Amino acid sequence: MRLPFLSLMVLLMVAAPVMRVEAEAPIIPFDASGGFIKTWLVCGPFKLYLNEEDKAKGEKPGGFYTDVLSGHGGETAPQIVEGQSETSLGQTAAWKRCLAQDAGVDLDSAIGRDMDVFAYGYSIIQCTRAEACILSIGSNDGIRVWVNGEEVLDKSGPRGFNPDDDLIPVVLKEGENSILVKVQEFGNRWAFCARFLPFDDERVSDQLGLFHIINRDGQPVAKYIQSRSLIDRIFQGTTLQAFPIDNPTQVVWESAWKGEAEMPIGVDVSQFGQYLLRVKTTFIGNAEQTVEIPFSAGKRVDYSLFKEGQTDYQVMLRQNASSSEKWAAGELCTWLKQVSGAEFPLVQEGEEKSEHLILVGLGAKAKQILGGGVSDPEIGDETFTYRNAGPHIIIWGGQQRGTQYGVLSFLEKEMGIRWYTPQVTSVPTKQQYSFHHLYNTESPGIRVRNDFYYEAFDPTWAARNRINGAMTAREQPGGVEAYWSVHTFFPLMPPEEFFGSHPEYYSLIDGVRTHDHAQLCVTNPDVVRILTERLLKVMREQPQYLIYDVSQNDWAGACECDKCQAVAKAEESESGPVIQLVNQIAEQVEKEFPDKFVGTLAYQYTRKPCKTFKPRHNVVVRFCSIECCFAHDFLSCEENKSFVDDLRGWASIAPHLYIWDYVVNFSHYILPYPNFRVLKPNIQLFRENKAIGIMEQAAYQSRGGEFAELRAYVIARLLWNPDADVDEIINDFMYGYYGRSGQYVRAYFDLLHNRLTPQTHIHLGLQADDTLFSDQFIRDAEILFEQAETVADNEDIRRRVEMASLPVLYLKCKRLPEIAREDGTYRRFCEITEREGVTHYAESGASHRDGFHKEMTDVKD
Repeated sequence: MRLPFLSLMVLLMVAAPVMRVEAEAPIIPFDASGGFIKTWLVCGPFKLYLNEEDKAKGEKPGGFYTDVLSGHGGETAPQIVEGQSETSLGQTAAWKRCLAQDAGVDLDSAIGRDMDVFAYGYSIIQCTRAEACILSIGSNDGIRVWVNGEEVLDKSGPRGFNPDDDLIPVVLKEGENSILVKVQEFGNRWAFCARFLPFDDERVSDQLGLFHIINRDGQPVAKYIQSRSLIDRIFQGTTLQAFPIDNPTQVVWESAWKGEAEMPIGVDVSQFGQYLLRVKTTFIGNAEQTVEIPFSAGKRVDYSLFKEGQTDYQVMLRQNASSSEKWAAGELCTWLKQVSGAEFPLVQEGEEKSEHLILVGLGAKAKQILGGGVSDPEIGDETFTYRNAGPHIIIWGGQQRGTQYGVLSFLEKEMGIRWYTPQVTSVPTKQQYSFHHLYNTESPGIRVRNDFYYEAFDPTWAARNRINGAMTAREQPGGVEAYWSVHTFFPLMPPEEFFGSHPEYYSLIDGVRTHDHAQLCVTNPDVVRILTERLLKVMREQPQYLIYDVSQNDWAGACECDKCQAVAKAEESESGPVIQLVNQIAEQVEKEFPDKFVGTLAYQYTRKPCKTFKPRHNVVVRFCSIECCFAHDFLSCEENKSFVDDLRGWASIAPHLYIWDYVVNFSHYILPYPNFRVLKPNIQLFRENKAIGIMEQAAYQSRGGEFAELRAYVIARLLWNPDADVDEIINDFMYGYYGRSGQYVRAYFDLLHNRLTPQTHIHLGLQADDTLFSDQFIRDAEILFEQAETVADNEDIRRRVEMASLPVLYLKCKRLPEIAREDGTYRRFCEITEREGVTHYAESGASHRDGFHKEMTDVKD
C-alpha cells in the first residue's frame, strides 16, 4: 500500500508546475485618466554615499549615481523579476512586491525607515498602441526615472512629497514599457508616486514647461528646456505668440517653432514692456496644450510722475477735445494734486513746454509719440486705453465717454482713488509714484448701464463710476443713453381723450370694451396709426433719448377681441400682438430716425416670447424679472427655470434685449435683503443672452435702502465688468467706506447671507416674519453693529455704520414692536431716518411710512 502512494506523489510532483522563487514584474494596463500606478517591485535600501568624503561634497551622491543593476541589464536595460537580489557597497536586497497606498508608495513601510539611502521601484506598463502622454512624478526625496531604458528625469536632493511635482513628456510603445525609479531618502518621509496624464489635462497645462524665457540686454529669447530627443517623437507642431500682458487679444509677434534650441521673440525692445508668451503645442495623437509665460522686453527705465509734492509733468489736452475730455482732464489735474500735493498744469496741444506729458485724447501729438498703427476710435466707443511710451502717459478712447473713462480708470487703478458715494471719496496720499510700464485697456461688458439707486442718480458720481444709462435724460459728463418712459399705452393714448368716442381702441374684456385696468386693442389700425404719430412727435420734441417706449400698462387686461386673440394664439403668447404692433411702429420710425430704437416690454403676461414673430432690428425688448426668486441666481433655482427659458427664447429671436432687473424689496426697502451673491451670475447670464442694456431697479425715491450705498457701488462695477471679483469689491468698500468698523459690518453682511439655503426663496415682497429671519439673528446683528460703532474712526463713519444698521432696527420694530419701543430701538430708528433724510421705507412711500409709525405708536408700552 505504501509504494503506490509514493508513486502517486511522484506523478503529482512531475505533473505540477515547478514553483519558482522568482516571479515576473507586475504588468499594469496603461491608464491615461490620471490613476496612480499601484503595483510595483521595490528593492533597497542601498547606501546613498560612497564614503564620508563623498557625503561631504553634498552635490551628487556617488552611491545614487552608481548602477546597482549592472548585473541584471543595468538601469538602461533592466531585467527585473520578483525575488531577485541586488548588491551595492556591501548591502544586498531583494526585489519584492509593493502596493501603493492612496497616491504614493510608502517606502518607509515597504523597506524600512532609514537615512542617507536610496531604493529602486520597477513596474511594466502594457499599451495596446503607442501613446504620447505625460509621466507625472512625485517623490520624497530626490528621484531619477527611466522609461524603456532612457533616463527622463534626474532630480537629486531633499524635497517634500507632492504628486505631479515633475511632468515629463514621454512616448510609450505598443506592448510592454518599463518604468524604473530610484528614490533618495535623507530623513523623514520616504515615498514616491507615478501616473500618466493626457496632454490636455489642466494640471499639465498649468505646470509643464517647454520653454524658459531669458533676457539678453532687453532682448527676450525663448529657450527650449525639455529633452532634445523628444522633439520628433512628441511634437506635431508648436506656435509661439507674444502679446502685451494687459491685452491678451493683441498679438504683436507670432512664429512657428521648428525645434530651435533658442528663438528670439520679436517684440519691440526700444522701450520696456511686459508681455505674455502663449505657447500652443499639438502633440502626437492630436492632444493640444496652451501655456502662457510672462516675460519682459527692453531695458527697464523707471519714470517718476511725482515725488515729495513736485512734478515736471503737464496734462496736455488734445486739439478739438470733446466736452467730456475737457472735464476728464480737469478731473485728472484735481485728483492728482490731492494725491501728490503737486500742481499738474493743464495745457492745450501745441502749448506744451515739458518733456514729460500726460496726454488726454488721441490727438496728433499722441499719435506721433505712439507711432503708427493707432487709429481714431468711433466717437461713441467706450473702449479706452492708457499706456506709457517712454516717460509719456497717453490716455484715449472714443471722444464721447471713452477717454473720460480711461482717465477715471487711471485714477482708480494707479492712484487708488475710490468714489464710493456722491458724498464719500477715498483719496490716498502718496509721497511718490514711479512707473516703468503702464498698459491698461478695457471695454464695457454691457453697453447701457443703468444703476437705478437714489445714490446713483448723482450725475458726477455716475460718470465717475461709468454709469451711462438713465430713465430720464440728465446732464452728466459724457452724457447718458436714456430710455424714454415705460408703460406708455395710456400716456400716449389717454382714455379720457379717446374712450368716449372710440371705445374700440381699448381692450375687450369679458365681452365689454373697457379702460379700467385694461390695455389697448393693439391690432386696431387706428391704434397703430395714433401711437406712431404720437411717438414720432415725442421723438421730435425730445431727441436726446436713445430708446423710445411703446409698452403695456403696469397691469394685466390684454385685449380679448378676435383679432388680438387670433395673433396671440398663433404666437402662443400675448407678446405676439404687442410685437406685431411695435414692429409696425418701428418701421415708420426708422424712416425719420434710423439711429434710434423703439422699445417694448416682455413683462408678466407678455414675458413669453413669440413663436414666429421676430422684433425688427430697431426694436429693443425690455425683458423683466419681477416674478423671480432672488435668493439664488437664475440658473441654479428651479423657481426661475421658466424665466431662463423665456430669456433664452427672446435672445434667440430679438436683435436687442434690454433687461429690467430688480435688486430691492419693494415692500420694505429697509428690510435685510441678502441678494448680493446673485448679482454677478445674473448679470453674466444677461450678457450671454444679448443684453445691450441692463437697468437694476432699486430704492430710487430716497436714501436709506438696505446697503444701498454698497449695492449701488457693486452694481456699477459689475455692469462695466460682469467678470469682476465681487468679494474684492465688497471688501474694498467695507474697509474704505466704514474704516475700522468695516470688519464688523462685513461680519454682519456674511451673517445675513449665510442664512440662505437651497430651500430659501426670497422675492420682491419679502416680509419681516419670513423664516429667513429670527430673533437670534437680530441679537447677533445688534452685537456686531455695537462693535462696529465702538471702533468707528470718527463721527462721520459712526453715522455710516448707523445707516447700515437701519435694516436691523427696522426688522426688530416689525418683529418685536413692544421690545423695540421699550429698549429705544424705535426711537433710534426715527432719529437716524430723520437725520439722513430717509423718506421712503417702501416703494409706496408716505402711506407705508405713516402706517409703520402708526403701528409703532399704537404699541402699548
